[in-house]
Amino acid sequence: MKKPLKWILIAALAAAAAALAVGLLLDVNAKKLSYKPYEHSITYFYADREGSTRFFVDSALLENKIAGRVDEFISCDGAVGAARAGTGLYRIDKDGVILVHPAGVQNALISLDGNVIVFTTATEVHIYDHRTGKVEDIKPDSAMSIASIVVSPDGKTVGYTVKNADGGLYAYAHENGESRKIANDALIMAVGDGAKFFYYVTPDDVALFYATPERARKLGTGVSSLLEFNRDLTEVTFDMNGVTYYSVKGSRAKTLVEGASVFSTVAECGSSQGGSGLTAQVKDASTLFNAVFYSFKNSSSDTEARTIYDLYYVNGHKNVTALARGAYQFALSGDRKTLSCLMGNELYAMDSDDPKTAEKVCSNVYSYSMDKGGRIFYCIGGDLGFYYAERGGQTLKMAERAVFTRMTGSGGCLFLTDYDKTGALHLANGKQPIKDIAANVAHVETMPKVSFYYTDVYEDEFGAKVYDVYYSENGVDFVLGLEAARMDQSEE
Repeated sequence: MKKPLKWILIAALAAAAAALAVGLLLDVNAKKLSYKPYEHSITYFYADREGSTRFFVDSALLENKIAGRVDEFISCDGAVGAARAGTGLYRIDKDGVILVHPAGVQNALISLDGNVIVFTTATEVHIYDHRTGKVEDIKPDSAMSIASIVVSPDGKTVGYTVKNADGGLYAYAHENGESRKIANDALIMAVGDGAKFFYYVTPDDVALFYATPERARKLGTGVSSLLEFNRDLTEVTFDMNGVTYYSVKGSRAKTLVEGASVFSTVAECGSSQGGSGLTAQVKDASTLFNAVFYSFKNSSSDTEARTIYDLYYVNGHKNVTALARGAYQFALSGDRKTLSCLMGNELYAMDSDDPKTAEKVCSNVYSYSMDKGGRIFYCIGGDLGFYYAERGGQTLKMAERAVFTRMTGSGGCLFLTDYDKTGALHLANGKQPIKDIAANVAHVETMPKVSFYYTDVYEDEFGAKVYDVYYSENGVDFVLGLEAARMDQSEE
């Protein structure tokens, strides 16, 4: 069952660490699938001695800082972000940090192009346009609260839901400086360009509707808390009773994968919108389909209760091909044409749309990382050995007592050995000799254009538990970025 996301947006920092650059995939019987690569990242840390939050944009540490702790962070593509600190709202990109609104901010979203931030205070909606630097304020009559906010694909139309004193919900579309009511008893979830169409949910029966100014069509009742849309909002997937359905341009909803709740892997970049416990994830992709979908649950047979995944390919005609069931891990190549998955302790690779092409890469595997090309793998074995493996090629043991792997944006693989609270960090790059990077490493993160490692936690002169942050653009040459930092803002 799909579950709600925190705040209105959650910055996918963990996803960004594993994100791969993406290309184009073409189904000859369907429209072209294009999507935006996740090529950047914004990472933030609370600098304890400074009493401020510092930001890395890719491998650049910004001079600007925010006083105090950031309690929420959002981003669509890792190039532009928004942070709330002390209820003030800030915009962050490679050029620095800008204060958008000083206080009282409750919810926010970013348009797919990063130019527009829509946010709410107690009873008002505000629209910040980075191109002009101006904020437009919307003050609905009789508003007790703002229940949801959305923005159109072109960023010119904002939708919002007002909750009035009578408890009623009223959806509005705002463009060219004017608002107009478009639905009663409605929590708006998405709005098309010019509000030519929109989606909303009725609160009592949680029914999802596709609507135009002339009429509305019910797509389902008792829908899940997460909806997934493609870039132009013509496609939507949602759950009812633990099963995912889809609708195209408001057509009758149909089951996507029989008996399963599934998620699309089509794009890492996306804007989360909505509110009041319901989230619309607008993915920066032309279509949700011609892609791998996955469902997940905890394994009942694995001693560690690891998550297991069922994998499917859904083409442009919504025909479903089962790829694998019960995989402990899976990964897609940069062009999305190769899928790898860990079945039991055996690693397989295949064409992402054809399970008949599956071939075994390596056995006795506990976890692995795959390069963007989908042919080179770095594996942790059941014996804690670190292995290099090639699809259709050789397997080579390169190190002992390994516990962790992460691919860098430049194609190498960082891994830890001899781990007990901390371990030794190394870099593997193909069959070349392994490079020793550092000792006393507690954790490693990799983004498309930067890698981080963190030292063990220690107490600073004020008795606070902190650690040091080292960073590298190439995954080899790490330098000290911040001393006495906290990444977890709630950490005491």
